[in-house]
Amino acid sequence: MTRDAIIPPALQAVHDQWHFAPAVRVGGLVFCSGIIGTSPDGKAPRSGLAGAEATTADRDAPLTALIAVRDPAEQFATAFEALRAILRAAGTDLHHVVELTTYHVEMTRHMATFMEVRSRYLAAPYPAWTAVEVAGLIVPGGLVELRAVAAMPPDRSAR
Repeated sequence: MTRDAIIPPALQAVHDQWHFAPAVRVGGLVFCSGIIGTSPDGKAPRSGLAGAEATTADRDAPLTALIAVRDPAEQFATAFEALRAILRAAGTDLHHVVELTTYHVEMTRHMATFMEVRSRYLAAPYPAWTAVEVAGLIVPGGLVELRAVAAMPPDRSAR
C-alpha cells in the first residue's frame, strides 16, 4: 500500500525542520497531524498556515516558537482553516472528515466558543468526535489542537 506525505507549500519547512508530515494519505484515508491556530503575531492571520510559515522562516526556530492566536474564537477558526488547507492539499476537504480528535486546555471555559466555531466548519453528517482535556499544548497559549482523519472523495480514493 502506498503512503504519501501531504505537505502544503506553506508547511514545507515544518516537514524539513521538524521532521513530520502535516498529513499522510494511505489508501482512501488522510491522517492529519495535530494543528493549532497560530499566527506570526498573535492576531488572526490571513491564512490558517501563516503562523507556521512565518515561524519556520527562521531555520533555527523550535516548535515552541509558534505563536497562538490570542482570541479563542479566532484561534479555533484559524485551526480549522489550517486543517482545511491541509486536507485540500491532500485532495479532500472538511466535509470528508470521518473522525475528529480535539485536545483542549481549559475545556469547560472554552467549550461553548469552540462548539460555535466548530459548527461553522463541520456539518451533517458529523464525524466521530473525541474531546480530551490536557494540561498544555506545545504552542504557548494554545487552547485547542485538532487532529483529524478524512476520507478521500470516491473519485479520488484509488490514488
